[in-house]
Amino acid sequence: MVMNRTNQSKEVQKSEPPRQKTGNNDQKLSRRQFFFIIVQTQIGVGILSVPYDLHSVAKQAGWISLLLGALAIQVILLGIWVVAKNFPEDTLYTINDKLFTKWIGKPISILYILYFIGVGSLIILLFCRMINMWVLPNTPLWVTSFLLISVCIYMVSGGLIVLGRMYTMLSLLLGLLIFFMIIATKEMHLMYLFPILEAGWGRVFAGINKAIFSFFGFIVSLVIFSKVEGSHVQKLKTIVYAHWFVTTFYMFTVFASFTFFSTSEIQLVPEPVLYMLKAFTLPIIARIDLFFISIWVINVATTLATYLYVASLGLSDLFKRQSQGHFIILIGVIIFSISIYVGLDLSRIQAFNKVVTYSGYIFSVSLPLIMVPLSYFMKNRRKGESSS
Repeated sequence: MVMNRTNQSKEVQKSEPPRQKTGNNDQKLSRRQFFFIIVQTQIGVGILSVPYDLHSVAKQAGWISLLLGALAIQVILLGIWVVAKNFPEDTLYTINDKLFTKWIGKPISILYILYFIGVGSLIILLFCRMINMWVLPNTPLWVTSFLLISVCIYMVSGGLIVLGRMYTMLSLLLGLLIFFMIIATKEMHLMYLFPILEAGWGRVFAGINKAIFSFFGFIVSLVIFSKVEGSHVQKLKTIVYAHWFVTTFYMFTVFASFTFFSTSEIQLVPEPVLYMLKAFTLPIIARIDLFFISIWVINVATTLATYLYVASLGLSDLFKRQSQGHFIILIGVIIFSISIYVGLDLSRIQAFNKVVTYSGYIFSVSLPLIMVPLSYFMKNRRKGESSS
């Protein structure tokens, strides 16, 4: 009897799938979930206006600016991977403490938290303004802002694994977005892309600024790198695949818009994707643009939820708390308050947008690149101390 029970228990243990855990006894993200978290964080509000923003600077060659921006981001991602590889058990916030010492690292972490809150606030403002213009013109800002933030707080309260599973499932909707834009290719006119470099290389390089801004969500890969299963090389491949998936998605959106509108027309439509879809109907969908917006709202929510998570993670690390629940609500309230304060006035949103954009170059580009040589120095010093 004892032997039978022992054999049965061994069989049960063998049948149970192995659990992936971190050093803190938390289940780890799969690489597929990591892929979709990066994708869903980067594809958000900007998808509606990226073609217009690129064309306003680089004209028909805006797609070249997008490609060059993607290549520049690829270099930064390699730097981020080097930093994360040298600190495999740390998040962005604990890496700051180790690289810059606590006296400098803590203030930098606080600034990162403020930056993430700023990005979340900008997402809410752009989202609410778009909804106000296209769908609900008489609905107050605080209603749409409150509803989206409440949904995101609920999403984030489940933890990172729940977010990863949810993002993986919701990413199926990206196929619908692509399908709707494929419909618009029936009216494609490739001659609208010519002459390609009419504005000159100077305008093309100036357009890289607009392109890089649409990719800023990549910093999340440094924050949650240690919470993902797999080897360092496997994680790098996941980051690279996610980045180029987003690049391809944006490139397709830009090409569809640039070949649907002429150069003179696209200057008059700040949301070319919606205006493009508004011209078509399906047998069961009269307003494809409104159907597109209903799916786009989900992408906005996933982007906002990610920034809500990484900001609350920073506060929990700052105050040495295991739970993030109270911090998630606190950050949601701060983002809601900022959105009400700024309002829907276009000039104020643009001013706030500039602040967040310039901050993005500091926290998503400059600081990660500064971390690369420092991480090598710390790694070599640790090796020297261990060998001695």
